[in-house]
Amino acid sequence: MNNNARTRYVVFGLGAAVGSAIGLVLGSLLTYWLGEGTVRMIQRAVRRLAGGDDRPNFEMLLQ
Repeated sequence: MNNNARTRYVVFGLGAAVGSAIGLVLGSLLTYWLGEGTVRMIQRAVRRLAGGDDRPNFEMLLQ
């Protein structure tokens, strides 16, 4: 492996680590500012839109 490839792997690893750390900090601040209930409501809405909600879809039962 030459130096150019090794440098690219190191830069990629550093970028992934920094991105993960920033995401963790921003997520924690967002939860603190909005409140845990609001964040759970947003998560439920996203899951429902994505089709991953555990609740039955009553519109499908009416067919």
